[in-house]
Amino acid sequence: MLVDCATGTRGRGRPVGADSERTRQTILRAARDVIALSGYGAATFQQMALRAGVSRPTLHYYFDTREQVYEALAQAVHAQIARYIAEAREFPEPRARLVAFTEAVAHLCREDPGALRFLVTMQVEQRRGVHCNATAESAIAAIHGFYDTLADTRADTLADTRGLADLLASVFWGIAFHAGFVASDSDGSVVARQLLNVFDEKLLTLQSGAH
Repeated sequence: MLVDCATGTRGRGRPVGADSERTRQTILRAARDVIALSGYGAATFQQMALRAGVSRPTLHYYFDTREQVYEALAQAVHAQIARYIAEAREFPEPRARLVAFTEAVAHLCREDPGALRFLVTMQVEQRRGVHCNATAESAIAAIHGFYDTLADTRADTLADTRGLADLLASVFWGIAFHAGFVASDSDGSVVARQLLNVFDEKLLTLQSGAH
């Protein structure tokens, strides 16, 4: 039964009590999938409501606009990425930080590939320039900033730190795309974990004069 909790009367589209947050999360997961598959411009409230299994009045109770939905999703992904980066930076050595972040991404591949699917979609939307979002840009910048910092630790021995940072970022986006759009939900973390076998000590300890 739908009840307006503030007035005690029925409220159109409004779930009650503990169901409220659960419904909101269901809507967000559905919207995330719709936007990732269709793009922001083509995603509609009707598609989101159908995928979530709720009425449009219920969806509108939580979100007035697509931009509000997109912002909520961008904030969630940004928070995840920021947490992984903060945890990785607790390690003193660059190699350990790289491993920690890659392992976190592997965990996300396995537990929530939809998050990576949406992250890739955010990157595409930002580069297209049609729908730009400050929170999405911050999440993307945080990823590249993390790899920039790793590469900068080799500035005294590696001439092209920019190239190393771009390589690491490119591999990350490749993993995210593979986990989100190519691999099955159970296989997405395999590529990320294999990356740990490929990245040996030499990656972050290259000598600039060694050719």
